[in-house]
Amino acid sequence: MPGVKPAEVMVIGGGTVGLNAARMAMGLGAHVTILDRSLERLKYIDELYGDRLTTIYSTRDAIEERLPYTDPVVGAVLIPGAAAPKLLVREHLKHLRPGSVLVDVAIDQGGCFETSRPTTH
Repeated sequence: MPGVKPAEVMVIGGGTVGLNAARMAMGLGAHVTILDRSLERLKYIDELYGDRLTTIYSTRDAIEERLPYTDPVVGAVLIPGAAAPKLLVREHLKHLRPGSVLVDVAIDQGGCFETSRPTTH
């Protein structure tokens, strides 16, 4: 939209769900950053999208550094056969801008945000 700064979207997890979330956000004109722990996956995403999005190796510091600038945060972490790791804890919430949104797609595995709770539609 003219005159409006694009949303800053952070997607934690570059698998199928995370990549699809990133595609949707890019389609809406957002600037997207994907964080993942697989260098192979980050390279693949870089080859697909080049400078249309940013890829970063996922660490707690990398996540914390971006929180104050992020509008929505999408948690899309999958560890087959295990509970999702808690990547955002309650203390991190104070770093988010007012009105920011957390979307925890890993909720079926316990969620990757400490404060996540399952809901129904």
